[in-house]
Amino acid sequence: MTEILPSSNEAARNKAVDLLKNGDVVVFPTDTIYGIGASIAKESGVKKIFEVKSRSPEKPLIIYVASFEQLQQVTQKIPESTISSLRKIWPGAVSGIFLKTEIVPSFVTSGNNTVGVRIPNHELCLELVRRVGYPLAVTSANISGMETQKTAAEVAAQLGERVPLVLDGGPNPEEQPSTLVDFTGSTARLLREGVWCFSTLRQAIPDLQPIPES
Repeated sequence: MTEILPSSNEAARNKAVDLLKNGDVVVFPTDTIYGIGASIAKESGVKKIFEVKSRSPEKPLIIYVASFEQLQQVTQKIPESTISSLRKIWPGAVSGIFLKTEIVPSFVTSGNNTVGVRIPNHELCLELVRRVGYPLAVTSANISGMETQKTAAEVAAQLGERVPLVLDGGPNPEEQPSTLVDFTGSTARLLREGVWCFSTLRQAIPDLQPIPES
């Protein structure tokens, strides 16, 4: 049975940390929409994300880190100009694609040599990452192909009994996921607009290229 507990409750947060450390999944509020996460150190938890969502194993997951120091542990060397841009938008709802290090398991990235990373602008997310001791693999807490839900109760209802714990932080602050930017090339490329639109993001990333027209 899925428990829905207030995210402000210390015992609930302790339970979330224990579940994540032991290779399970937890649903929690973020600075965008509700997310479902697992420790990247636990293959069982990451695989459960795919099972819970009925998500294709070919679709990689984004990971949350809690600091720029942790970013540098999971990514290959990032140019200082890119770091400077990231400091203008993080913590925030922009995910960057980078070349990964061996610390990030292939079961997180679906076998790719790149990984999506962000520092979320949400204290609970940052607390979970710090206390678990590893970055968290996170994606939207919904069944793949179905609409994202606004409240913890709605999320739990859609996912059924597939998750042990949902931390209730109130309604989503946003209706869109994070914006996605590829930083692996010579210039940054916008892959998906989300909370941040192209024109706003380009103020922080001057060389940002728009989504190619199809």
